[in-house]
Amino acid sequence: MSLSEELRRRSLNVWSRLLEHPFVDELYRGVLPIEKFKFYAVQDYNYLMGLIRSLAIAASKGDHEAARTSLSHASFLATTEMENYRRLLVRLGIRIEDVIEAEPAPTNLAYVNFMIATCYTGSTLECLVSLLPCYWSYRDIALHNREKLEGNRNEIYREWASVYLSREYGEAVDEFRAEVDRLWRRYGGDLERLSQIFHTAARYEYLFWEMAYNMEEWIV
Repeated sequence: MSLSEELRRRSLNVWSRLLEHPFVDELYRGVLPIEKFKFYAVQDYNYLMGLIRSLAIAASKGDHEAARTSLSHASFLATTEMENYRRLLVRLGIRIEDVIEAEPAPTNLAYVNFMIATCYTGSTLECLVSLLPCYWSYRDIALHNREKLEGNRNEIYREWASVYLSREYGEAVDEFRAEVDRLWRRYGGDLERLSQIFHTAARYEYLFWEMAYNMEEWIV
């Protein structure tokens, strides 16, 4: 069993709940209130920027292969993914200027800080492991819920979900997993520490959906 498979196996209790979170279920069925999706879209900007910064840190620490993979994914996020994101905002009637100025919700801020702190203080492998649940869970969520799209009449939701079912996205996930597994074979690491990092990131993924579903705000 590869490292990535072992990490997911150890977090199946969280992973299985990720696949059927109410936000995910309602989005794939096309019944999610649009205000909840708009909230998610606004908050996603802060997360995407945190992910790009985390990948840049990984590239600065890693060997040639790790740097290549990290910079490739960071470049894709900063160009293609960001352009797709801007188009989504237009369809939702949201200005990018308002998104940039929006305050991150508590869970969003905590998740991004966790990723960046892990990347700054940990090894390249630990950094990539902290980012893996995001990449991988979106793919697994899409595969798990794909049949629901057949009855989904919300075009925005269908198009958004279809991205994670695409061959290109699947290949990106496979590449990221392969790099995690390669670093483990090449350099090793503390399996318990890596499991803890993966598990924490998976829990944050669940909490991110929870945050969006409840439209989480600061209390004071």
